[in-house]
Amino acid sequence: MTRQQMHRFVTALMTGLMACALCAAAPAAPAAPQVRVAVSSDAITLLPVHLAQTLGYFKQEGLDVTLSLIGSASQTLDALHDGRANVALGTTVPIQTAAAGRSIQGFLVIYATINNVLIVSPAANGNVHSIADLKGRRIGVSNLGSGSQIFLNYLLTANGMPPADVNAVAIGVGAPALAAIERGDVDAALLVGGAINVLLQTHPGLTILADTRTPEGSQRVLGPVSFPGSLLVAEESWLKANPDTARRFVRAVRKAMQWMGEHTAQEVRANMREDQRMPDTDADLQTIRDFQHMLSPDGAIQEGSPELMYKVLAASLEDVRNAHIDLSEAYTNEYLDGK
Repeated sequence: MTRQQMHRFVTALMTGLMACALCAAAPAAPAAPQVRVAVSSDAITLLPVHLAQTLGYFKQEGLDVTLSLIGSASQTLDALHDGRANVALGTTVPIQTAAAGRSIQGFLVIYATINNVLIVSPAANGNVHSIADLKGRRIGVSNLGSGSQIFLNYLLTANGMPPADVNAVAIGVGAPALAAIERGDVDAALLVGGAINVLLQTHPGLTILADTRTPEGSQRVLGPVSFPGSLLVAEESWLKANPDTARRFVRAVRKAMQWMGEHTAQEVRANMREDQRMPDTDADLQTIRDFQHMLSPDGAIQEGSPELMYKVLAASLEDVRNAHIDLSEAYTNEYLDGK
């Protein structure tokens, strides 16, 4: 080897060693913050969260988000408590848990209007014409003690009927609820989400006793104040310990909310997983349109909403009525600022 060749060899070797040293010294990229979200079997209730995942908005915000199906409200609370979930759906959960001395905060409104319909079943349709006619009858709710039963109790109380005057029956959500109604297991049901349009497609003449899907219907039932239909909650301790993660999560979901509001129902449905779609395409598209109209314009808790939610809960829950709850601590708009 000539002196010139030796020089080139040594130079290349030193350059390679320096490069390796620099690579070894370079800090590893920080891991993306993880956020575990508890979701329900009715995908429409948290559709912008699913879309934020599908459209890549969580990744754009540098987040590693996992969506896990949680069966019931009590399981959701357990998951938040033990860290299996950081974020969940729970419109009235902050008030209910505050009554038990636990701090869970609502921090992002997805749907500004609650999507509830109290509808008469085909078997009882000729005999039930008003809420007063429900006395002594079987009324379907998603689960006993669930938000749908609490809302049913409020409707009954507001119309002068004690909740004990009806027999609440757990029928689940989605397909199980529709099957129970079709079989005549209940005389009426408090339905939410996509099941409403599926039932009305099959039985267009059913009597609707209360309907909060539109601002007009909501005002007739609840008055002028907004009752959020879907609201994200988290342990207050998690939010305070991870404010930047919470803000990035909010930004991603708000982007998905905006995208959902600006695209056709067909485009929205095309970005849902197959298992999130209902078999009846027309009913599915109408449900998406309904929820597009319900999207919150900014994700904020509106003035008066916590008080309205407290009023609805107090109609059913003695522990809420007896507790001293600071509603200003139960809901926050702190993580909407995008900083």
